Amino acid sequence: MFPRLFSTLIISLIASWPLISHAELESNYMKMDYQHIRSWNQFVDEVYDLHKEQISGKQIVTQEKLGGYVRQPEFYKQVTYIDKASGKPVSIIQWVKDKPDVIHSLEVLVRDDQGRVIRDYSAAYLPGRRNAPVQTLINVHNYNDKLHAFRQYDVSTDVIYEYCEGEFQGKKHQLRLFENDLTAANYEARQVLNSPLYKACFNGLPQQLGKYIDPQ
Repeated sequence: MFPRLFSTLIISLIASWPLISHAELESNYMKMDYQHIRSWNQFVDEVYDLHKEQISGKQIVTQEKLGGYVRQPEFYKQVTYIDKASGKPVSIIQWVKDKPDVIHSLEVLVRDDQGRVIRDYSAAYLPGRRNAPVQTLINVHNYNDKLHAFRQYDVSTDVIYEYCEGEFQGKKHQLRLFENDLTAANYEARQVLNSPLYKACFNGLPQQLGKYIDPQ
């Protein structure tokens, strides 16, 4: 029933639209595509700027290893940047081996005064495709008693994943919720989202990404 209703609605909407040429449609699509490419590549630049800010003024030691794929086993050199004072990683960047100044993927970790990760930003390109990153992720972390949780967004600021693990009411728990779990309206999904465990995990963690859309 729903597909038929949806098709009828689409036909009605199309009938009410003004006539648009193929060239206009193509132009609008290209503008949207360029916007996506520009914003996602800008995000990579901003995450890399955060990396440079994070290592500035610190004694940094690096660990390096080669990695890749079945047909390109040494496609990238992975460099882990470690704060010597704390011994904790600041960033992990994969550089294209044949182009040492080109980023294949990167992840930058932001920590609180206790050394806990409170935010992390990452992005990755497909091998051989530099048009735009295939993935951009922002994780905002939360710590309540013995629980550690994070809420994951993409650059469009949509919540795409939630995770929690730790001890609650004397028992070990792990909670993994994907986008379809978070938007489901069935009874089981509502039970999880209204459960004491879920509330304990994410209490104090805003639903909206807010200012943290900008890497900081």
